[in-house]
Amino acid sequence: MIKAVIIDDEAKARRILEALLQEYCPDIEVLASSGDVPSGVLAINKYQPDVVFLDVEMPGYTGFQLLEFFNEVNFEIIFTTAHSDYALQAFKVSAIDYLLKPIQISELIKAVDKLKKLYTNTGAERLSTLRENFKEHAIRRVALPVAEGLIFVAVDDILYLEADGSYTKFCLVGSKEILVSKKIKEFEGALNIQNNFFRPHRSYIVNIKAIKQYVKQDGGYILLQNDVQIPLARERKDEFLQVVKEVSLG
Repeated sequence: MIKAVIIDDEAKARRILEALLQEYCPDIEVLASSGDVPSGVLAINKYQPDVVFLDVEMPGYTGFQLLEFFNEVNFEIIFTTAHSDYALQAFKVSAIDYLLKPIQISELIKAVDKLKKLYTNTGAERLSTLRENFKEHAIRRVALPVAEGLIFVAVDDILYLEADGSYTKFCLVGSKEILVSKKIKEFEGALNIQNNFFRPHRSYIVNIKAIKQYVKQDGGYILLQNDVQIPLARERKDEFLQVVKEVSLG
């Protein structure tokens, strides 16, 4: 059995989540349910759970501040929240997963399956990445799920992303490539203009800092530092030129 603790300031939300876990995720055993971070910390210390289902916005302390109560984090976190904002997009690429309220059964099952598959020895590094991204208010590193577990990549090392059906290929400096079992649209919200990324075409997201040249011939395309040509969709051309102008002026 996988031991779990639920931390959420809404009693109804705690009851619903616990009921869903009992019904659809029988491998999860909820040992405690807490309404705030301090009592949640006590429950974690007492029961030593494998995973904490953690609300983000709570009175007193946010769910994210829970991490500051531990010198060593030896449990996984799945965030639960009613708010899908920029911070949660950062969470999504660094934490195991997040569940948007009202929680969908299929998403809950998917998150628990992901929990089972991940190697526990990557938890501390993943949570460290989560802290770093949140404090900087921008993505600095991403945790990419691969068959062997997780690979942590500095955002500045990403040249471009390329869609490959239900997968996304991350192309990095040094000609390294990582194939991730997520669609490219799942990364667009986090890797956005704030992080110097732009989606010039439905199949690509590029690091603006990696652009060497914009070529007008053949309908227009982007030439990267590694001489890879990225197509520029006609409807994205004006926005692309404006973004590049703003970045160069900045």
